Amino acid sequence: MPKLSDAQAEQRRTRILDAAELCFARDGFHRTTMQAICREAGISAGALYLYFPSKEALIEGLTSRDRDQILAQFAAASSDGDFLAMVGALLHHCIFSQPIEKATLCIEIGAEATRNPAIAQTMSRFDAEIRGSITQLVAQAQAAGKIAPVAPVEDVVLAMALIGDGLFWRRAVDPSFDPVRAMPQILSMVAALVRPSTSSNNEFAR
Repeated sequence: MPKLSDAQAEQRRTRILDAAELCFARDGFHRTTMQAICREAGISAGALYLYFPSKEALIEGLTSRDRDQILAQFAAASSDGDFLAMVGALLHHCIFSQPIEKATLCIEIGAEATRNPAIAQTMSRFDAEIRGSITQLVAQAQAAGKIAPVAPVEDVVLAMALIGDGLFWRRAVDPSFDPVRAMPQILSMVAALVRPSTSSNNEFAR
């Protein structure tokens, strides 16, 4: 069998992760088999195990991919302007514009983390990196005089993370959830935490 190029190998890895994401979101972690993922990806079992030796490894791969995408959004965000507009844009890009399967899978992984130590460690690393990036954005905005948090930055970031967790849950379980309608109240809660010095009427607050 000819050796795959780096680009071909990356394409196959992506196809496997996409298939696993779909299967886990649709059928759950335990009901999904490695064989089902192979069928969804259109590859052999040998090819799958070459990249991911277990379902836990697949969760690690999916979590790492989502982490990289979210951190890229955070890195591109700027706290130089209106802080609430930045938060609204990040919520839109990282939660509301994502396929519903993303929210469903997040809940599925979280539930599995309560009984699977390997996945619990994966989720813990993911959470620490995301909260670290949010902490940096909040601290930068505070240093620039854009916000005046009501509590230590770490506590404010924890509260913001809890809001994000709730939004993932609501989006996963409530088909009628309307993020556009909810956004003004969400941003009001964030404003109460950070006390922004300025606040523009961004698209989410109309």
